[in-house]
Amino acid sequence: MAKQVAQVPDSKVAEEPIGFEASLKLVEQSVAALESGQLDLDAALSAYEKGVQMLARCHNLLETAERRVNLLLNANAEGTPELAPFETGAGAD
Repeated sequence: MAKQVAQVPDSKVAEEPIGFEASLKLVEQSVAALESGQLDLDAALSAYEKGVQMLARCHNLLETAERRVNLLLNANAEGTPELAPFETGAGAD
């Protein structure tokens, strides 16, 4: 009996940026599709790749948010936040 091919939603990564919640939902959908056992090899690889991309995006968004919070916590004596520029992207530590 041939395995049924399940669909994994497109993430539209290249078209428009998506937020954390949407990225996390796509990770969860990819995991569910992989766990279903209904994907053929090509579809499973595609679902895995999309899941990894979205998980990396989630990590990047969380790191960016954490840097922003840390910058805002650095306030001067008057209580005004002292902001400093930071790098965005995967290369920033």
